[in-house]
Amino acid sequence: MSYKHIFSVFFAATLMFTALCGTSGASSRIDIEHVRGPKINELSMIIISNPDAQILAAEAGDIDILSDITRPTDINRIAHNKNLTLTLARGMHAFFLLLNNKVFPWNDAVLRKAAAMSVDRSGIVRMIFGGYCEPINSWLPPVSPWAPSNSAQDIYDPKAARALLKKHGYSWNMSGVLTAPNGKPLPVMKLLTPLARVAPTTAELAELIADSLSSVGFPVQTEPMDFSAMISVIDRKDYSMALMAWSMGRDPDSLYSFYHSDMDVDGGYNMTGVHDKRLDRELYSLRHAPDKKSAAKYAATSQKLLAEIIPSVPIYSRFSVSAVSKKWKNIFTTDKITADNIWTLLCAEPKDGKMRPMRMLLAEEPRNLNPFSASTAYSWQVLGMIYETLLSTNPYTLENMHGLAKTWKVSTKNTTSGQCTELDFTLQSGIKWNDGSPLTAADVKASMDFIRKNKIPRFFDSVKNIAYITTSDNNKIHVVMNGVSYWYLDNIAGLPILPKKVLDAIKDWQRWDPLDRAGTFGPYGLVGTGPFAFKSYRPGEFLLMKKNKFYRLLEAK
Repeated sequence: MSYKHIFSVFFAATLMFTALCGTSGASSRIDIEHVRGPKINELSMIIISNPDAQILAAEAGDIDILSDITRPTDINRIAHNKNLTLTLARGMHAFFLLLNNKVFPWNDAVLRKAAAMSVDRSGIVRMIFGGYCEPINSWLPPVSPWAPSNSAQDIYDPKAARALLKKHGYSWNMSGVLTAPNGKPLPVMKLLTPLARVAPTTAELAELIADSLSSVGFPVQTEPMDFSAMISVIDRKDYSMALMAWSMGRDPDSLYSFYHSDMDVDGGYNMTGVHDKRLDRELYSLRHAPDKKSAAKYAATSQKLLAEIIPSVPIYSRFSVSAVSKKWKNIFTTDKITADNIWTLLCAEPKDGKMRPMRMLLAEEPRNLNPFSASTAYSWQVLGMIYETLLSTNPYTLENMHGLAKTWKVSTKNTTSGQCTELDFTLQSGIKWNDGSPLTAADVKASMDFIRKNKIPRFFDSVKNIAYITTSDNNKIHVVMNGVSYWYLDNIAGLPILPKKVLDAIKDWQRWDPLDRAGTFGPYGLVGTGPFAFKSYRPGEFLLMKKNKFYRLLEAK
């Protein structure tokens, strides 16, 4: 099946959505440089954890934005609801078949390649996901700006897989089981998968993959187990095959974590145990690339080697699907983001002109709103609207664009101890915290220093290589890093920025509760520069946000 045909799956799905749902309320291409908002005065985040209850609430009009719809039956159901519009986008999700490269028979790259050619990705997408995923053949999801052009190619070709195996001395016994060149049949290989009662879709997927491999002669059996136990087995490399999915970051240096031999340690991300000197060299060069041009070069060469070595088998990438009420206009979407995004919250207005709170699903309790210890996506769904970073992401290209900083520069400097990366940021003028006080370069430096001093786990990896920071003119920040890496830019520019006065008043960052009016371990309140400010929280029911009246993108009065 050709790349062109597979790539069309995404656009066919988009056309289907348009036919079912129309485009009412969706945005045409918006000039993001001139967006002004938020238009709404309040955002009500409705807490509903049960998936069936979430669908019912959207159908009843109790929520305006429903995020992360994954079940095909729910997607089809909402697609036929006249009051809702579905939006579809490629996501950063990727699902892999892990192969233990350290043990027989997966220590043979020929066998790994044949296995990759034996998995019917398109059939899996059709049968399990109703077409709401795309088969992939890359180690970055196709939406990534760093992914190769053929990342959505389906290489399923069992006939070619058999020919490849035969060419390299493999044969089949009377039972149709693959036999190694030394004449010994391959042993039964267990495919680890989470329990069906916990992850029914993955369990079904495991059976389909096992069937695909078995049809070519791989003796595969599925072995469901508790997920935590499964992770422990994978960490010890005491497995043959396993299924694993993760949401990947935008930058390709994550490939270093997954496939460099240095990361093959207890609890490390190199779960396949791959060791290849050529790949190590390219991944090291990728991680320490001094600029974007060289980063692009090593991202391409690393992925080319991965396609040759095949330490794991990419299976599919899931589309992001969300629903939005047709009572709202100026809903922001692109082929890379669905309607549940910050741009929608900046642009959206009621169609009837009668202002009211927008109601957005919050699928779990946020529980912890301490930006230094909060770890769940649900906490950061809230905190991400309050705290901003130096740079943000262009929703059309996924490239860096200005955030708190209006300009930035990455450069390499020669020192007596070697080369180092320097980062320079200039803050946008006139930015205020939601309490009305001005943002300064001192706040930015204090935020980085606070994370460094306290070695805050969530963010420490981003700051651990800082050599020193200086500020000037109240709006310029100069960061000097130890060593060279273009990715230092995203590490530093992606940190949440808090006011120095708040940081100075925190007594215990781990136990600090910003909602504690007594201020036991730190000051009360969530002081940020984002478009919304915290208003109230009723556990089990809702969390209410209000427009930040000092937000930098509001219309000038």
